[in-house]
Amino acid sequence: MDYVNFDYKSVYYTEGEKEAEKLWLVLHGYGQLAPYFIRKFDFLENKAFVAAPQGLSSFYLNGTSGRVGASWMTKENRQLAIQNYISYLNHTYIQVVENMKTSPKQVTMLGFSQGVSTLIRWLVTSPINFDQLIMCAGAFPDDIDIETAKKVFMNKPCYYFYGDQDPFIKPESIGLLKTKFHQYGLKVDFRQFEGKHEMPQYLLEQFA
Repeated sequence: MDYVNFDYKSVYYTEGEKEAEKLWLVLHGYGQLAPYFIRKFDFLENKAFVAAPQGLSSFYLNGTSGRVGASWMTKENRQLAIQNYISYLNHTYIQVVENMKTSPKQVTMLGFSQGVSTLIRWLVTSPINFDQLIMCAGAFPDDIDIETAKKVFMNKPCYYFYGDQDPFIKPESIGLLKTKFHQYGLKVDFRQFEGKHEMPQYLLEQFA
């Protein structure tokens, strides 16, 4: 696993061979760290190049010491935080693609939990080329432009995974999500799995 120092405050991690024809760019959830999150994609070894940026804000998960997690944003300076991570993700994407031996023939974008709304805001705001979108156990932001979203996600394969025991996703939440996806022009394939607030590796392997 390579450790890439992006600037004085942000990093991203990669797995796989730079000669790969497929690129997966994956965004972690709240309180996670990219070097551990990227391990969940070991099944892509020799099949794709995986890049995992890390949220710009890090903090202790419990008290003032011990395990550390990262967040993409909080309510503090919300708009500035969004602008910062969009700029960071733009530069990260460019650097990742430039470091690959050839331009990827297929790009998969994946977000988990808080990474879902982060990913959607980024894709709608920036001219990033991608081939399929995978959302897992996260919310869809309603602060993005509807018409722009329709253009971005038109004819793009989109998937949404959620656990049947996820405490953050209730049955009514799925109904609201389906309504919102339709409003924003996404045709989403919903896939429920047995589990809690997590990523279903056996489902992800179908996209390898």
